[in-house]
Amino acid sequence: MIHPYDQSYLQDAMLNLAEAIDVACYCFHFTPDYFLNLFIGSGIAMQFEHGNPKYIAGKSGTELVLDTVSRVYEDFEEPSLDLSYREPTPEYWLGWVLAYYQWETGRSFQEIQRIIPMDLLITKYHPFHEMDESVVIDFIEKRASKLETYNRLQAYRKRLGMSQRQLAEASGTNIRTLQQYEIGAKDINSASVTTVLALSKALNCNVSDLLQP
Repeated sequence: MIHPYDQSYLQDAMLNLAEAIDVACYCFHFTPDYFLNLFIGSGIAMQFEHGNPKYIAGKSGTELVLDTVSRVYEDFEEPSLDLSYREPTPEYWLGWVLAYYQWETGRSFQEIQRIIPMDLLITKYHPFHEMDESVVIDFIEKRASKLETYNRLQAYRKRLGMSQRQLAEASGTNIRTLQQYEIGAKDINSASVTTVLALSKALNCNVSDLLQP
């Protein structure tokens, strides 16, 4: 894995993104996903991803939030930035592990958000905040792997120009079940051998192409 910037900057990046999400949620009353959307839309996220020292180390988390919001909204009323609560929060942990995961994987923040929404990741605060960051990495990567599997099923179907109904009929699979496989509501690895074999034949691919390793 080639990391997007030198590890010497990682601690600053984690601290600053942790503070940024904390401030965005507690002072601006944004949800984590809403702030991340602003962060991405402002262009600052891309600078952060590429390790621009100005953004990962040269600004505090609070300054990151103010820069982000000012780029998206021409006129905004700066809230009272009361940071007196400063006890560790789930939002602070979220920013901390988000910065670490982005550095460790090199994925963009936009891609990360597609893999796991921040409002879902923060629900993993208990018990993950007491564990090493590598546990969170493994959790998100397993989710990414599953999504790639679901996307493959959909990709094979679309490659043949088939609708979900057409594939359901060609494979003898219930259309609702097929839809659940495609969005990940059901695990295709748990499907019967007959179902997976029928789907692979209808899609002209191998059974292994549809199953998660």
